[in-house]
Amino acid sequence: MTTERTDTPWMTSEQAAGYLSVSKGTMHNWRSKGAGPRYRTVGRIVRYHRDDLDAFLMEGAA
Repeated sequence: MTTERTDTPWMTSEQAAGYLSVSKGTMHNWRSKGAGPRYRTVGRIVRYHRDDLDAFLMEGAA
């Protein structure tokens, strides 16, 4: 059985897109253009931190 942790501040692209109310494609486009919220990668895994998403929203960019 796998249990998904919901207490972590780290989000997938899909979760971050929902948090910002944009599409997953928009998140991808921002990354490819060097725009959008700060993100981290480990190998091919992309994660967004909730604090970075909040900062992005506070900048009025979304």
